[in-house]
Amino acid sequence: MKILFAPNSFKESLSSVQIVRILSEEFAEIDGEKILLPLSDGGDGFLDVIDFINSDKCRSYFFQNEFGGIISENKVLINATTEELFIESAEVIGLRKLPLHLRKPMNLNTYALGNLIKQVIAARNNSQLSYFNKIIFGIGGTATIDFGLGTVEALGVKFFDKNKNLIKPVPENFLTIDEINYSDFQLSLLKDVKISCIADVDTPLLGSNSAIELYSNQKGAGKEEIDKIKKGIEHIANLLLEKKIVSDIFALNGAGGGLAAGLNIFLKAEIIPSKSFISDLLLEEIDITEIDYLITGEGKFDIQSFEGKATGELIKKFSPKVKNIFLVCGMIDENVKDLLPENVICFQLVDYFTNTAEAIKNAEIGLRSVSKKIFQLLVSQ
Repeated sequence: MKILFAPNSFKESLSSVQIVRILSEEFAEIDGEKILLPLSDGGDGFLDVIDFINSDKCRSYFFQNEFGGIISENKVLINATTEELFIESAEVIGLRKLPLHLRKPMNLNTYALGNLIKQVIAARNNSQLSYFNKIIFGIGGTATIDFGLGTVEALGVKFFDKNKNLIKPVPENFLTIDEINYSDFQLSLLKDVKISCIADVDTPLLGSNSAIELYSNQKGAGKEEIDKIKKGIEHIANLLLEKKIVSDIFALNGAGGGLAAGLNIFLKAEIIPSKSFISDLLLEEIDITEIDYLITGEGKFDIQSFEGKATGELIKKFSPKVKNIFLVCGMIDENVKDLLPENVICFQLVDYFTNTAEAIKNAEIGLRSVSKKIFQLLVSQ
């Protein structure tokens, strides 16, 4: 028996690395080979996964930053062998950085991420950290919906209204922006650095069923705010279209509240879909034909999980090859259960508690309870 443990993180609860370690303990006595492969689609836990896979090559560095009025340390990783620096957007501007009462996306932007870019470049140039010539961003789990404008604001881009007043680029102000000025843009800081983004979704930023409509509510935006954010980003995108900086506003990637699209436009970053990242890097040494069982999961599994997210991609890839897939999630949307292949067996942590909040708080207890059930199913086969 060969079992692949490949979960994604449970947002605001357990990282994928924590989950595989718990599963490893619970299945210690199983008769078979266990392969531990925590996953990331660029969102929460991205750095943990990179460090787990390359633990002998990576070194952590910490930089102080401010986001949403809260000062904290931001971790980055450098793989000195490949000269790559890894940044997780959720570590800098993520939902987990803010308590509920501060999750107000109309007044938040990604300035902290741009400030971190400046800090790591300065530290590299002063030999305070290992040399790197690539920056790889994990994009996902952000509390922001700002099209990456805050990031480039930190790098010197200025925004003005029609009366030439300087405007802070937060969604509340987007519709008043009339001019984007690049005269102080410090793009030269990155002249020798290649930038890539691992995007957790393929969903377009704008248009029908846009990323703004699908994901803004979980960031704290109400319906009226979502409408205003969408109109504001359309306005900014059209300003860029007029200047021929973008060619199609409906082809923009929606990951990270438009952060991936903004990094692509302003910093020439390559956008890498998470399914490519998972297949080409995380799964490159896994022979699917040798796997008998897959245990995977994420915090909430719904129709969006099939939009390029890690767990959905694994189910598509492995279901024709393995005997069973055990899908372990905090919650599984009833509407998607009929879309799952017949060999997928579902488990929800919420079934072990009285409500969702209790399940999140006690996720490890729930996971261990589910693991015992799966263990019994495996030894009985």
